[in-house]
Amino acid sequence: MSHIKVECKYCPPQNRKAQLPGSQDWEMHPSWITGMESLNAYSDWVSSVVLPVAFQWIEEHKAEVYATVSEDLRDDVGVVMAAAFRLVKELSAYKEGQEKSAAYEEAVADGTWDPSKTNPVWTGIVKKVRSCTEEAFAEQSLLLGDESR
Repeated sequence: MSHIKVECKYCPPQNRKAQLPGSQDWEMHPSWITGMESLNAYSDWVSSVVLPVAFQWIEEHKAEVYATVSEDLRDDVGVVMAAAFRLVKELSAYKEGQEKSAAYEEAVADGTWDPSKTNPVWTGIVKKVRSCTEEAFAEQSLLLGDESR
């Protein structure tokens, strides 16, 4: 279960590790399987952690959010999130983020952005996953079509 609303309440999934049907280790390319499992893990994290935060905010601003949502769409996650987002876009934190966005994009483009403190936990996970993937493929030179390795 994920992305479910019942009677205008978000019902978060219970932090389960969902299995992807039909993704047997032996039948698909390892990168495809890893990609699908990673997307599934991300979706589960959004459903289990991010959406409960968003829906707590929505609950605290229920009258304003649901003022533009028709009765028959009150349990449609996408419609409710869009209504909330229209409100959030008018708030100071979002506007400040938009202002900072231009400076960030410029710093990335000109090479002056220092990402060392940005998402260090995620960065560590990505580096480890990437390294393990590269090692695993490097160990299997027969798959590369280059017998000289």
